[in-house]
Amino acid sequence: MPASLVSPRSELAGVPFFAPRKARKTVSHVAAYAIVALFCLMFDLFLPGRAGLALSSALFLIWSIWLVNEEQKASVLALNPMVCYQAWQTATLGVAPLYTALNGAPGSDVLFEGGRYLAFGVVAYGHALMVAGSWALYAGMKQFQPGEAKGQTTETSSPAVAGLLIAAAVGVLFHWGNEVITPYIGSTMVQLNLLPLAALCMVALNPPRNLRRSGNAQFVVVLLGSLAVLLLNSRRDSKMDLILSFVPLLWLTLIRKNRTTLAFVGLALVALYLLVIAPLVMLIRTTGVRDESGSVSTLSRGSTQGAADTLRANYSSDPIAYLQDQVDATMSRLCDPSAAGMVVTLVQNGGFLWGQGLGYVPSSFMPRILWPSKPFSDRGHYFTASIGGASDASLATTSTGQTAAGELYWNFGWFGVFVGMYLLGAAISGFWWGAAGADPRRGLLEMAAYSGAMLSFVTGTGATAGTAFVGAVAAGIFWRAAIFVRDRVLSDRVRNARGASRSLQVRHTRRTTGPAGGRAHNPCETLATG
Repeated sequence: MPASLVSPRSELAGVPFFAPRKARKTVSHVAAYAIVALFCLMFDLFLPGRAGLALSSALFLIWSIWLVNEEQKASVLALNPMVCYQAWQTATLGVAPLYTALNGAPGSDVLFEGGRYLAFGVVAYGHALMVAGSWALYAGMKQFQPGEAKGQTTETSSPAVAGLLIAAAVGVLFHWGNEVITPYIGSTMVQLNLLPLAALCMVALNPPRNLRRSGNAQFVVVLLGSLAVLLLNSRRDSKMDLILSFVPLLWLTLIRKNRTTLAFVGLALVALYLLVIAPLVMLIRTTGVRDESGSVSTLSRGSTQGAADTLRANYSSDPIAYLQDQVDATMSRLCDPSAAGMVVTLVQNGGFLWGQGLGYVPSSFMPRILWPSKPFSDRGHYFTASIGGASDASLATTSTGQTAAGELYWNFGWFGVFVGMYLLGAAISGFWWGAAGADPRRGLLEMAAYSGAMLSFVTGTGATAGTAFVGAVAAGIFWRAAIFVRDRVLSDRVRNARGASRSLQVRHTRRTTGPAGGRAHNPCETLATG
């Protein structure tokens, strides 16, 4: 079996589902986060809407940048799920709402999706909900953050090139067959489409021996591999999937701690997203033909060419104004407090749901392979219909995220936000991240689980809490089962190899010794001594 598919120690699959951390820094960071969140809530709830939102967002931005830096320094590999989640919320709860509060005209409201407007006071209330949920999520993730299990070793073996290529090929097959496979086996096993990205991350963090000799060669391989993953993700119209194709490249620059290279790569990725990916995908969504799954391929020659021509014309006419429009659109999409504020409006008009909005969660735990006729549930379409974007969820053509904290508030109020987001953080760390362990370089399956947990930050906070919770638990169980089966197969092969080696050794010993353990009789010696 290729070395990249296995871990040097089979005990890794036996890491407990939950391993609470008791370090002093855990308590101090959680406590400090609570104090910051309390001040943010005071600004949001008791100051005038725009001013409160601006002050709260600025305070959260400063705190979150500091916390990301602290967590990154404490991380084994510079990036982990907690770092990614907090960095994402730096943008959604810090940068975007601050931009929204400072950019709008005096007396204006905040534009939400579908041409709906929200008062700044409502958005500020949504920001308070999101900040409270962010603290609870961090507390849950921090409490159950996986550490080095007792008896584990931090040593890693170099992966085999053949194993990386095989894993990447398997991942490509699952990626291409996603729409065909999912209705039969569900979305959990389709997580194997993470293998190409995981193989690249392994090359960035634990390269094969022949790439260890040249850092430039390693960088080129990771860059070309990221472009290949970008091409693979271009089959769908997900802006986030396209930009996340370069995570291995960003990870490599973070590990090397070269500030010049890191700044160049970071700015290049931001420019790529704002100048190319975001506007191109939006144009393709508008002009392209959707397939049966509802997505548009960015590889379609007609759609891509037409969108590229339109993009070129927009940049040539007034590039500054067009870039400003793209920044405004990006900040609007990143401003999760607006979606949470829309939930607050629904609660004001119709009251709390008291759990009825989470009725889809129990059936979500049933694997589709055991229940082939399980109905598909898109909570984004349901929310679109709830805010007036469609007369019925089945007729909705857009999927609007209500945020995890928003869904919990809609069902159980503030109590639901604190308890639910804590449980979500515990599930992400205890199940999903825990399947990989603190250091995923021990095996490619660990790296796939680690990468999946790390890149789930968008749906983990911006979609729905129930979906994110079920996804984290299911992913943790799936990857643990896969690692367990792999280690059992590996241990059986090692045991068989040792048995064969002992058998050969016994045969060799019998040939060179007598029946009673003495030396065998040699006729030549008799003739010589006679």
